[in-house]
Amino acid sequence: MKTLLSAALIVATIAVSGVSNAQEFTLKLGHDQTDGHPFDLGVEKFAAGVKAATNGAVEIQIYPAGQLGDSAEQIEGLKIGSQDFALAAFAHASQFCSDLGLFGAPFLFRDESHFAAVFDGPVAAKLNTSCHDKYGISLESTFTSGYRILFNSKHAVENKDDLKGLKIRVMGGEANALTWSVFDAIPAPMAYSEVYSALQAGVIDGAENEPASILANKFYEAAPYFTLTNHLVTPLGLFASERSINKLPKKYRKIVSEEARKAAHWQWSFMAERNSDALQVMQDKYSVKISTVDVSALQTKGLPIQDTVATKLGLTDLLSEIRAAK
Repeated sequence: MKTLLSAALIVATIAVSGVSNAQEFTLKLGHDQTDGHPFDLGVEKFAAGVKAATNGAVEIQIYPAGQLGDSAEQIEGLKIGSQDFALAAFAHASQFCSDLGLFGAPFLFRDESHFAAVFDGPVAAKLNTSCHDKYGISLESTFTSGYRILFNSKHAVENKDDLKGLKIRVMGGEANALTWSVFDAIPAPMAYSEVYSALQAGVIDGAENEPASILANKFYEAAPYFTLTNHLVTPLGLFASERSINKLPKKYRKIVSEEARKAAHWQWSFMAERNSDALQVMQDKYSVKISTVDVSALQTKGLPIQDTVATKLGLTDLLSEIRAAK
């Protein structure tokens, strides 16, 4: 459990004034990444912002590294009210809110500006409504993974044929598994907490992730061959239990939503910086082998998945809105 926030982060980002009220509400927030990861720092910023804006009346305690369970278990905790917030990849939450499953399709976002346009616009509001109606949770804001890349233990992947037969760990959600299938790899659904040991044991040959997470979890130790596929940007929802949110006074509920959006905007920029830095560190310090691949060849195979998944989920209109967002 983390209750003490980085003093440097607070000083740099939050201007606190006035006298603190007595603490009225203590809420729990969980996620599956390590302490100090950009996702973790993003929710720290959220917690600090809420505490400052409520003059200490609302404290959010952060539980990193799956302390409250894996992502699916944490989302279930929101439903029953045993947990108040969870930061979880859309792919993991899609089993509870099926509309989120569309975002596992490859090459969905043109660039970082397109991502921002989607999650600062009407699409985000529709997803929030969908999560509320289908599972009783709210989507307060959306973080980004940045571009995900392939890493594997077997060999360099320099063209699409090199992917054939590699067993690649995938997240939940049909789109992610379908992506690696059309790339001629073998998708292997697996909990995030099992990836490192599975790589070591040879149960899987590789996985996909953003560079900051590869570095934080030391996946490079077991899988030193990196390929800049940039095939996916994973949205991560900052989800809230409506049971918990509805217990807060209206003025505090508004603050929670505002601070969630502020934290997400900060995290979008910070994530891009950390991914770039992490890739350089792993190349310089740990001698990982980085390859490029003809992304257009992967797009030829991967882009049709967007329409396939949208049609199956009945989300063709949502896909059109995502593509049109500016």
